Amino acid sequence: MALSAFLLGAPLFISSASAQDGGAAIRGRTEHFDWSTPANLVARTRPLSNLVEQDLKEISAWLGLPNAPRGQLLWVEDRAQLDALLGFQSPDWFAAVTQAGQGRIIMVVGQAQSQEQLHATLRHELVHWAMQGVGGEAFARLPAWFHEGVAEAWVDQHLLGAVSAPLGWQAFRNELPLLYQYNGGFGKEPLHASEGYALAYEFVERLTRMFGEDVIQQIMAQLQQGRSVDAALIEVTGLGLIDHEQEMRRELGSLNRLLSDLYPQFFLFMTLLLLLGFPFAMRRRRQKWERVQARWAAEDLENEEALDVDGQQPDDRPRSSF
Repeated sequence: MALSAFLLGAPLFISSASAQDGGAAIRGRTEHFDWSTPANLVARTRPLSNLVEQDLKEISAWLGLPNAPRGQLLWVEDRAQLDALLGFQSPDWFAAVTQAGQGRIIMVVGQAQSQEQLHATLRHELVHWAMQGVGGEAFARLPAWFHEGVAEAWVDQHLLGAVSAPLGWQAFRNELPLLYQYNGGFGKEPLHASEGYALAYEFVERLTRMFGEDVIQQIMAQLQQGRSVDAALIEVTGLGLIDHEQEMRRELGSLNRLLSDLYPQFFLFMTLLLLLGFPFAMRRRRQKWERVQARWAAEDLENEEALDVDGQQPDDRPRSSF
């Protein structure tokens, strides 16, 4: 499972990118990053390192924020190497980390099931990196769910979506967690984290749907001026955080949303039911055919017994006539 995790606290310009550090690492340089990768992963990581400036430029334009700072882009092979860099054991669902305070992004290549997924995770982290343009203090005050909601809205995907129950069903039963529960982070439990990411995405996606894509730039401009997320929402949309969250929860709990969430699962259930039921159906069909054969055999035996009694073939017996 790949899900990028965020921790609080242009053409490619290559330096000697082909140089190796003791044969174990390959290093390179772009306008915003000094990157390094294990040599055995360079076929996957080098092409994405070549795209990082183009992606960052597009993200910064979407956010309407000034030029992002320089830092490090570190590619590692697995979560053991990630934990060694972090200095603690990270949750199982971590696939990448942005550490603004230490000026680095750490990408875990082994957590991505495909090159496309690895690129999506990198783009997610680059949103976090570009959001530093709001200013150090404002950046640190932002709730974790807002960081992730903006990043997920840009990437437009749910990397933990398969883990959580559909939000529509949870909202319909009034079982959704509140956004404030994710102000400080998402915890170690994958289901709780996936629900938080999904809610954060829904919140930001709804803003762009209701007020247009440039609403993100307007909110970022307010954050740059030192306003909180709540104050920025009131200034830009006329409604505060709680009002927007209540509207979002009403939408998620509507019958239309419930049906749209359950329909793919219903289709999957029916497909699995057919696949599982096919052997049983074939068995019943075979048993029915065996019963028919047994009945035919019994009728043939009766005919033979009748022949033994009167010495006549069944078709030669006298028939009634009218």
